[in-house]
Amino acid sequence: MRRVSRLLCICAVAACVVSGCGILPTEEEFDAAPLVKEYDGGNTGKYTVVRGDMVQTESIAAQYQGTKKVDLTGADGGSRIKKICVTKGQKVKKGDVLVEEYLEDEEEALKSDKRQIESLQLQIDQARQMKKRELEQLDRTGGSKEEKDNVKTQYDAQIKNCESTLQLTKLDIKELEETIRGASMVSTISGKVIFVDHSFEGGYANEENTLVTVQAAKKNRFRCQTEYADYFKNGQEVIVTVLGQQYKTKVKKEKGNLLYFYPKQALSLKNSVTGTVDLILKEKKDVLSVPTALIFDMGGKKVVYVEGKNGVKETREVTTGVQIQNQIEITGGLKENEQILTN
Repeated sequence: MRRVSRLLCICAVAACVVSGCGILPTEEEFDAAPLVKEYDGGNTGKYTVVRGDMVQTESIAAQYQGTKKVDLTGADGGSRIKKICVTKGQKVKKGDVLVEEYLEDEEEALKSDKRQIESLQLQIDQARQMKKRELEQLDRTGGSKEEKDNVKTQYDAQIKNCESTLQLTKLDIKELEETIRGASMVSTISGKVIFVDHSFEGGYANEENTLVTVQAAKKNRFRCQTEYADYFKNGQEVIVTVLGQQYKTKVKKEKGNLLYFYPKQALSLKNSVTGTVDLILKEKKDVLSVPTALIFDMGGKKVVYVEGKNGVKETREVTTGVQIQNQIEITGGLKENEQILTN
């Protein structure tokens, strides 16, 4: 009996030893808090939760339209100037001819063609008159039908030949006039002529010689064409920034994506200088927010990592709101100035 009792005691001790060595399985246990791992606080970054505004902006370019001026000069290599067709103070429209250049061969050909037109027209009129007279003469003298047909055939062929040549000559004239017109210098804007130099008439002018200057009607506005046009309203006040200087303007919307920003005062900016308008696309004021990279999905919940007791890294559930770019609003689970772990 003693031997049996001793054997049972030995078995019990052996079982305890084996269990302590991890050979026998034990029941898995979970802590109440979701512990992740221990960490070295000195090597772990922290982010302080702050309260502030979340803003997403877009910078839009706007070009200033002031008083536009266009200088008309000679061509590179020189242009022979026939005539300057405007005077100082004259109002012109876009496309009006300001300066005519010499195209001697084309102009001589044009004169010749016009003389030929007059000659052909005269020949046609004479042939018709002669045809009429001869037919009348045959009627009076009792000419035969064959004689009359011969007269008609003769003059009709002559008239047809002249008319064919006439049409070809008219086409030639049209081409020459287009060529000469293409050599004319025209105004690219509507406005007033503020400078003319007639001294170049009959001579040559190159690209350094200003012949005529046209000034458009004065404008004082910024022009903008943008896909964000729907974010603006007529009469809305916006700030246009040019070279660090800010100008208050009012919006005027046009068709499509075209906008104009009208300053409240006259500006002394160079024409075509570019400014910017900062447009707020999305905004949430006075909220707690953290970078979206510090929010994790875990079991259908959103969590952040925080420092727990005894230097243990643990998770905490949070609720979130609006996301703007790389920041997300925190609506619950964290307080202002509280710190969360970044790694």
